[in-house]
Amino acid sequence: MNKLSKFFLALLAALIATGSALSADCSDQKPLRFAAYPKKDIDIQLKEYRPLIQLLEKSLARRVELVRTTSYGSAVEGLVAGSIDLAELGPAAYAMAKSRDSGITAFASSMPIKGTFTDSTSHYRSLLIVKRNGGFDTIAALRGAHVSLIDPASTSGALIPRKAILDLTGARLEEYFNRVTFAGAHDRAIQSVQKGIVDAAFVSSLRLDEALRQHSLSPEEIRVLWQSKPVPHDPFVYRGQLCANVVNAIKADFFEKDSVLQGMFRDMNISGFARVSDDDYREIREVFASQR
Repeated sequence: MNKLSKFFLALLAALIATGSALSADCSDQKPLRFAAYPKKDIDIQLKEYRPLIQLLEKSLARRVELVRTTSYGSAVEGLVAGSIDLAELGPAAYAMAKSRDSGITAFASSMPIKGTFTDSTSHYRSLLIVKRNGGFDTIAALRGAHVSLIDPASTSGALIPRKAILDLTGARLEEYFNRVTFAGAHDRAIQSVQKGIVDAAFVSSLRLDEALRQHSLSPEEIRVLWQSKPVPHDPFVYRGQLCANVVNAIKADFFEKDSVLQGMFRDMNISGFARVSDDDYREIREVFASQR
């Protein structure tokens, strides 16, 4: 056997081994890991997602683990490293993830029902809120105040506010305000405004509507000083190396089995899931890139 023949045999063996490895990976019965970021009380979120988790487990014939993440950044790291398979991210966190791994794909988003502060089922807004009797009635009045953001990778609670303050005042957010802190979740930021712990907070209109529905906030308590342009809803994403048969089964559960998830939809105050693509988040990705 000449050297050329040996080379091609070795190459063929390598390709077969690679194919076998991929095949084994696709039939791997390790749990599918689904990350949830605490936009609100994480235990409530995990309870809400239970019907979807059970549906995925049945369709995939494997266990699905809910992974508690402490930040959008940790969810992104998990997706990039392969320790998280499926996640719900904010648009800015998706932009971060996509910049790290182009294979990470947005495929679905929730369709929330309209509320007092959310004027569409296709988008939400970033809002700057203050306590109604707190003495602040303009952004100019907040110069030097204490403001709460949500998470460094939050869309409505960091990315968009930074751009807005620079556009509106000509100053960076950390320069315009005397103190900037991160609440870690929208409900905690809202409570901090209510209790006077912070002077103002940038939060999602969806989370403000939820606080009204839960009667933890009344409209008379807060004032909205500013609102952003429409923001696309948070995408569900999967990691780039997830097998095609797994991806197809996940998509089928999201888009073809609404009747099984009606109870979850009611609990989450959404009408269902919508199909999305990377192009829906193009503008957010451009903003993210401009701030890097």
